[in-house]
Formats: sequence, C-alpha cells, structure tokens
Amino acid sequence: MLAVITGASRGIGESYARQLAARGYALHVAARDAERLARVAGEIRAAHGVAVEEIVLDLAQADGAERLYADVRRRRTEPVDLLVNNAGFGLYGEFADMPMPRIQEMLILHLVTVTKLIRLILPEMRERRKGAIINVASVAGLLPLPYLSLYAATKAFLVSLGAALDLEARKHGVVIQTCCPGRTATDFHATAGIKQYWAPGDQQTADEVVAESLAALDHGRSFVVTGWRNRVLNRIQQFVPRRVVLGAAERLMRP
Repeated sequence: MLAVITGASRGIGESYARQLAARGYALHVAARDAERLARVAGEIRAAHGVAVEEIVLDLAQADGAERLYADVRRRRTEPVDLLVNNAGFGLYGEFADMPMPRIQEMLILHLVTVTKLIRLILPEMRERRKGAIINVASVAGLLPLPYLSLYAATKAFLVSLGAALDLEARKHGVVIQTCCPGRTATDFHATAGIKQYWAPGDQQTADEVVAESLAALDHGRSFVVTGWRNRVLNRIQQFVPRRVVLGAAERLMRP
C-alpha cells in the first residue's frame, strides 16, 4: 500500500504519515522544509520499517502539482492507494491588508494544487476501482469567517468539491473524504499570526484529528468534523440565524 501526503513535515500531515506507516503503508511525503521532512522520514523508517520517499517541493507554485505527480510516478513501485491533500497555511487579518503574494500562494496551494492532484491521481484509482483521497479542510470552511476570510473561503471550496467528487467516485470504488478539524495544537495559529482567543469547541492534537479521520475512512465515511464538541457546534449553528452566527464570529476573531 502506498500513500502520498502533502505538508508532511509537521502537524496534521506529519501525524498522517506516522499513523499510516503504523498501518503498513509505504509513503511518499512532500513538504518545503527539507530538514524537518528528513527528520520525520528517518524517524518513521526507524519506527515502522516502511519505505519513505522524501519529496522537497513548494506546492504553492503554479506547477507544483504536476511536479509532485511526476516525481511520484518516477519513484513509485506500486499504485497510489491513498492521497492526503494536507498542505496549507492560514492568513489572518483584514483582507484589504493582506499581501498580494501571500493571497496568490494560498489560492494556488489550497485550490489549484489540490484540484490538480485529484485530477491527476483519481483516474488511475478509478481504473483500478480502488483507492481513497483525503482533503484536509477545516470547520472554518463551514461558514464565512471574518479576518480568516480567504482561508475559510478556500476550505469551503474543498468542502463543496469533495462532497461532489465523492458522489462521482463512489460508483468506481473510490472514496473521497473531506476532513474538517477545529482548533488543533499545531503551529498553524502562530504561522498565520492569529491572536490568542477563546472559542467554544474542542482543541485537539494532530494525532486525535488524524485518528478520527482514518477511523471514518475505515467505515467509508466521506465527511468528518473531528471533535465531538465541534460536531455539536456545527449542528447548532445551522439552526441559529446566520447574522447572529456571523456577528459572533466577527467579534471573536476581531484583531
């Protein structure tokens, strides 16, 4: 079994790599940080005795998906059984103040690269009538979120795309899962420049998020909100007037 994981040098992506290796998957792990990726790959090889190929690549470049796919095809000795689209980052603040280069990087990484990778790998899974794709979205993709507006919008795209593609792919034996974590104890918030804030719901570890995602995949579930409090809050907000929910979100996230 072979899994391809993007953003695998830290956080949720690293946890997918470790947990899938424990299940016996060979790995192709991709990230920009060569030093961290090498450390993670070395630890996984030592702990689980599986083959791990490191692919150092910036997937926020326009041709990132094609380059990754070509590298995987060149290195692999078996078909891709699982693709985990995890690479991503946050961008906090008023949209009008966000640097244009970072906006472009986010759009390419979250939208273009993910879409291309699915399009490149899904046909061979469909032909084999076997395989799965996990797109790591976010609870932020379930409603507009002021001051994380672009991030939330890109994750909403993944929620919509994943739901539609899963319906298309199911008849060919392929599952496409959309995983929506809430607050997770990684360096996401620090990297995005997000202030410390209180919010209802769970804060989980990356390992907890991934364990729920993989357990859901084992049962063929195509959509999972991780953390039981996050699931409850998602249900509640569907019955609260939208203006109330958005007003509360604006106050909570306001710089």
